[in-house]
Amino acid sequence: MRSKSYLFLLLVLGLGILSGLLYSQTKYNLGLDVQGGIRLTYQMQFTNREERQRSEEIRSQLLRILGDRAQGPLAVAEPNIMAKGLDQIVVELPGATDIGKAREVIGTSAKIQFYHARNVVSNRSPNRPYRPLDNDQKDGSPEVGFTRASTGERITFKLPNGELNPAYQAVIAGWGPPILEGTDLERAESQSSGGGFQPLMLFSGEGAAKMERWSRANPQENIAAVLDNKVLSLAGVVPGTVLSDNAVIQGQFSGSYVKNLVALLNSGALPVELKVLSEEKVDPTIGRQALDMIVLAGAISFGVIAVFMLAYYAFPGFVALIALLLYTLFTLTVLKASGATFSLASIAGFILSLGMAVDANILVFERFKEEMKNGKSLATSLELGFRRALPAIFDSNACTILTSMVLIWLGTGPVKGFATSLVIGVAISFFTAVAVTRSLLIFLVNSGIGANPKWYAVERNWFFRSIEERADTDPLPVVQKSKKWFIISAVSILVVLPFVFMGGLKPNVEFLGGYEASYSIAGKTVNAEQLRATLERNNVKGSNIKFGGEGAQRVAIITAPREGALKGLSEADAFTRLTSAAGFAPGDLRSSSSVGPAIQKETIQNAITGVIISSLLIVAWLALRFGVALGGFSMGLRFGLSAIGALVHDVLFVVGVSAVVGYAFGWEISALFITSMLTVIGFSVHDTIVIFDRIRENLRRPQPGEDIARIVNRSISQSFSRSLNTSGTVILTLIILLVVGTATPDLKLFCATMLAGILSGTYSSIYNASPILYLWDRAVGKKKGETDTLVAKAREEAIKNRVVTTTAVPDPVATNTATTGNRSYGQVRRRASAVSRSQQEIDDERP
Repeated sequence: MRSKSYLFLLLVLGLGILSGLLYSQTKYNLGLDVQGGIRLTYQMQFTNREERQRSEEIRSQLLRILGDRAQGPLAVAEPNIMAKGLDQIVVELPGATDIGKAREVIGTSAKIQFYHARNVVSNRSPNRPYRPLDNDQKDGSPEVGFTRASTGERITFKLPNGELNPAYQAVIAGWGPPILEGTDLERAESQSSGGGFQPLMLFSGEGAAKMERWSRANPQENIAAVLDNKVLSLAGVVPGTVLSDNAVIQGQFSGSYVKNLVALLNSGALPVELKVLSEEKVDPTIGRQALDMIVLAGAISFGVIAVFMLAYYAFPGFVALIALLLYTLFTLTVLKASGATFSLASIAGFILSLGMAVDANILVFERFKEEMKNGKSLATSLELGFRRALPAIFDSNACTILTSMVLIWLGTGPVKGFATSLVIGVAISFFTAVAVTRSLLIFLVNSGIGANPKWYAVERNWFFRSIEERADTDPLPVVQKSKKWFIISAVSILVVLPFVFMGGLKPNVEFLGGYEASYSIAGKTVNAEQLRATLERNNVKGSNIKFGGEGAQRVAIITAPREGALKGLSEADAFTRLTSAAGFAPGDLRSSSSVGPAIQKETIQNAITGVIISSLLIVAWLALRFGVALGGFSMGLRFGLSAIGALVHDVLFVVGVSAVVGYAFGWEISALFITSMLTVIGFSVHDTIVIFDRIRENLRRPQPGEDIARIVNRSISQSFSRSLNTSGTVILTLIILLVVGTATPDLKLFCATMLAGILSGTYSSIYNASPILYLWDRAVGKKKGETDTLVAKAREEAIKNRVVTTTAVPDPVATNTATTGNRSYGQVRRRASAVSRSQQEIDDERP
């Protein structure tokens, strides 16, 4: 055993050194809300059944093309291009500031097309309905316009309000099918021309043949180069010229325009059109302050956890801190090496996982103390503590991972970052708590360094006489007062839930659709009532105002629907109008985002789907896990559905608290709110599992004549302190995050709902879930008979799985020499010894 401990410690030391090297050689991939940037969400627009059938292939092409565009024309060093759902793509551009340019570059089809401009006046046909205007440049981009020959009316690409001009598109529509298009383009190059540059198009063999056939058949006719329904160039073919393997977009353009156009064309045309669903621009200055705040909160949380572990658990707490330091190193290394994005939400998730990482140690140490109080030796108590705490640790971590996987599936951006960091953190915490802490403690005990029982604070507890010590003789009378606990739950919900109907739940732009903008208010005296009144005077109604940041980075955040003065405007014009309507200067705008109806609908669907799927997964998991030991899936289903019954209380309470803080502070529910709800669902079940696991254990080892009521009460009493301690570390972490580490209202609401959920979950695990299980079992007993109760089923399973000790069969050769059968006698002795040891391992009755 000692040699194995040495080997394992060497393995952990090696992992620590390797993690340190990897950590030092990789850098943090900071999220948009930390370093600023632009996030665009697109939806693929399929036009036929064939495209839909090839959606996976098309999406893979898009991910590559958009990545090339982000790194090429936009010069973003580390863009994050990811798929979302079945038909959406999210593009994150850290450090980018020009949202208009980003939208133009990323969303353009980049499908260059060459047309015969058959309705435009040419040297060959002067009597046509349209005349070309001189090649013009709009914002550095070439644009050819037209005039109507009969009236002189100018026809430009866009109308004065920024919308596409249908008359312009009608001109292009009259040209018929293109001569050739993007798939016929082999590559594009930049060439100098006078004082500027021109894009040179080099065609493939098939494209060159098409161009040659057309130019021979149409001498002196106009040929037009079109990109994204805008004419870049229009010129007549010079007499006697035959076009073949190349063409030039005529004019003199800036080097940057030609370079970007060439990069776009060479990155490839989009296989399908993309529709913008949402846009978001984040100012980096707010993120830097928020990062400082959340890192400080993390440091304080770690310090508080360290003090608690040392004060309450003494020497085991010190060992747990070593494991926690390794957990921190391992988790950060894995997150960095995997390229995970460190958004504010994911950092909060990591800090939260610090509090959760201690849970497994607490469960083990409390079981260890219990075994020590029962008279077992230090080494045996440690071994039993880890073994008996393992099922609860495994099941609770599994439920957290299940809900986090739902978040990864449904979410994107900050939500996915939070869930990813939580999954990685939970998995690594399981390893460090169960493997590292265990091996280190056993090594220290066996080596004699940690062999003094006085260092283990066995008698330390929150009460003068431990509830756990009285569990076997005088357990808490919880189930007998079920009605009282249910009334308290109902009252707590009735106090907060009315705020939902008073407008306290304020959906943000993700749920409503519309616009959200944050404005600097440093040094200004601004309140919500003044801003709302100003907006309403300027016909911007139905807005919500909240405040975030501190000091020089303090901002006012306005959410407004696409109604009134903002209806029918382009994105840029809408934010210009909103800024003016609120009384701010253009320079005050710090960040902006817009969401269309598709994202709004999807967000609502994801919220409902996430809660339903998470609940079903938890029920199925608990039914399977508990059903294996207690008579099948139907028995386990009682545990799973009882846990969900308690979750109903938690969800309603969290929604009510969210409405209270929304009513008081104007905080809006967002995708992070859904994240907190699903995380609460996963973590709330944690304490329930701790108690249910003890009920399962006590059902298999009941006291003489013990009924289900006493078993449930005894299990609750035995788990009381560990429930308080496991929840307490997370509660402390959330309070610190809420007070110190949240610069944005979204994060504040996230922490507030998580805090409400953990407090509610701790109560409901003890006073709701277990009484529900007890009442359900009683109802089944009355309806179907006592043989279908948990106690009866557990007794049946115990009979089936009872250890049967068989007498060893003597060796046939040895029986012939009974008087001198030393070999045979020794063999029987060895077998009997093995049976004894196996019984001792199962029953654990000896110290």
